Amino acid sequence: MKASIIYNPNATGMSEDALKSMNMTLKKQGADVLEFESRYPGHVVELMKKANFDNDLVITMGGDGTLGEAFRALGECEQKAFLAHISTGTANDTANNLGLYQGSIYSSIKLYDNLNECMVVPVDMLTANDLPFAYVSCAGTFTNLTYETPKSFKKNFGKMGYYIFSGLVGLSCFPDVIHKPLSISYEKDGKEVITKAMTLIVSNTKTFAGFKLFPSSSICDGIFEVTILKGLPGRKTFDALSKLLYKDAEKFDMQKYSKYIDSFKTDNFKVIFENGEPRLGFNHDGDHAFVSLNDDNSLEYKVSKKVKMLLPQRAFEK
Repeated sequence: MKASIIYNPNATGMSEDALKSMNMTLKKQGADVLEFESRYPGHVVELMKKANFDNDLVITMGGDGTLGEAFRALGECEQKAFLAHISTGTANDTANNLGLYQGSIYSSIKLYDNLNECMVVPVDMLTANDLPFAYVSCAGTFTNLTYETPKSFKKNFGKMGYYIFSGLVGLSCFPDVIHKPLSISYEKDGKEVITKAMTLIVSNTKTFAGFKLFPSSSICDGIFEVTILKGLPGRKTFDALSKLLYKDAEKFDMQKYSKYIDSFKTDNFKVIFENGEPRLGFNHDGDHAFVSLNDDNSLEYKVSKKVKMLLPQRAFEK
């Protein structure tokens, strides 16, 4: 078996020891292994396209953005090699989806000690106007924080670095909330909805921003979640955050906040941005993304194809 490891050396939890551990795990099972370092944004796309045709298995090691770039590559070519991923980023939202251990790199690597016990799973690839992403596409207030938070904050504070940075810049974001919300329209249950929103999130994940908001979400059922945050009064915001941070987040009932949050599942979603592209642009899998709107300022989300991923058994034991 031929295998390649594509890794992001700048990911928060990435290290030479982690890379060596993954390499040895594959070699012990008779694999010929090559390693490729991602050196700049978009490099994984290039590396993945080549590795896909030269190998039986490609393993990416990095944050959610690294996996997102691998999906982009496979959206532009026919898949030959199976794809696996080891989360070594900051929040690692995709770890829960893939049956990995969030925040424990070596435990995740150990799940691949016996490749024959892993499963090939056809994972949904979502697209926004035909641009592929792995698990989330969002726009609006605070969605820029994942890629604008300094690397030093991520290295020193991990996931808390996002929250600390958001607190530091929060006051500067208030004008966007008050004066520049997203003016959008979309169809739900056969009816047109016109509203102003703080944030739009289209996702295929159990966890977003470290919060387990969609525990029943499946990465291979052909549907995804749409969440439109219209804004919460201060007391409601405190109530929601306290439940997410200090109580059982898996029991968080988003429908209790339906006046302020519109959340539903679908297999196709078209949204029109009445004022054109959002000022902050888009966030795809934690990275800044450039997505061209259609002539009517619309963006269409859909499941475009399946990605064959090699996942540990525990991915579907929960």
